Amino acid sequence: MATFTERQIIEQAATKVGALGAGQALAAEDLAKFQELITSLWDQLEQDEILFLADHDAVDAYLAPYLASLLGNLASPDYGTPFSMDIKTQNEAVIRRLLRGVVTYELQTPEYF
Repeated sequence: MATFTERQIIEQAATKVGALGAGQALAAEDLAKFQELITSLWDQLEQDEILFLADHDAVDAYLAPYLASLLGNLASPDYGTPFSMDIKTQNEAVIRRLLRGVVTYELQTPEYF
């Protein structure tokens, strides 16, 4: 199965907000900003129990566009567009739907009575 790295997701998000043009490299300041935001995104998705990733450099390809949209939405105020709760809600719903039937291999904690 194809995977995306964290850097590829950052580049997709940067393209969505206009920080990265075709054939260009992301400026160091922009890269630092997106790296900070993607760390926050991973934490938020884990706290909301939407997505748990062991390796952020091996993200399944079917999730990448939705993660890039979420990241672009987080970065959008820095690039002249307001944050959109609708974009956040829609993309999180798609990610939840995509992961609904996926085996997570997450350790389960038994509850003893």
